Amino acid sequence: MKKKHIILILASVVILILIALAVIFAVRKNAEDKTAVQAMYIPYDEGSHIMVSDESGVFTVHFPEDIYDINGKKITQDQLEKGNLLKIYGNGIMMQSYPGQYPGVTKIKVVEQGSPSDADRYQELIDTLYQEPDPAEPPSLDINYRTNLAVVTAMTTRGAFRWEYKDKDGAMQSVITDAPSMLAFPDLADISLPEPADLTLLFTKKPDEVTVIRHAADHYQDQAYIETDPKGEQVEVTTSEDGQTIIPQAEAGYIYVVRGVWGTSDVEFGFLTK
Repeated sequence: MKKKHIILILASVVILILIALAVIFAVRKNAEDKTAVQAMYIPYDEGSHIMVSDESGVFTVHFPEDIYDINGKKITQDQLEKGNLLKIYGNGIMMQSYPGQYPGVTKIKVVEQGSPSDADRYQELIDTLYQEPDPAEPPSLDINYRTNLAVVTAMTTRGAFRWEYKDKDGAMQSVITDAPSMLAFPDLADISLPEPADLTLLFTKKPDEVTVIRHAADHYQDQAYIETDPKGEQVEVTTSEDGQTIIPQAEAGYIYVVRGVWGTSDVEFGFLTK
């Protein structure tokens, strides 16, 4: 009899736990849905896009790792199609610009397949937004990463570069700048890392090759150290499913130096983690 009571009690406890978990899941899903934005995905040019939403207007996003098709299967950004209707989840904070920017996106799901013809009515809008990139302007680099509190997008400092491009007449031009070492760069960009985090490198133009080294932050503007021409510590990088370069588990207390290569051109970027 006693054994029967114990079994009943255990069964009741299990049921209560399952009910509690279901309630927690429902509350979290409800909170997540409240910040979700529904928008149409419209890609244009090479790697550019806009999202058009009745409630949030026109904006762009930093694509997260978690992107799902209409059947819930994980996909990459490249597999999204023009005219897809998306549900976009994140922290709900839209940067005030035009188009708006939504850097804090954590998940995207296709909720309706749509078709390219659905997006054609926005072509005039795209024509007003699109500006031919200046080929003489070297790429820039932003960093995207996730903490326990938010998804963060931060700028880096662009340093020395050798940039080759074709001018409007098709002639090759070359621009070379001599900038100080990132270890001595005044007002070096910095990012806050309360804990180790994967850093996604968001180049405005995808490079052919990326290398990363780091130095201890104690050596920032340490002239004696700089004069030794230090090589720094090589940092291994990985590639995400959507082709983005990632610095895995970057830590606070370092100066990271990123070098991107585009054919015969190269550009150096840097930032301090603290």
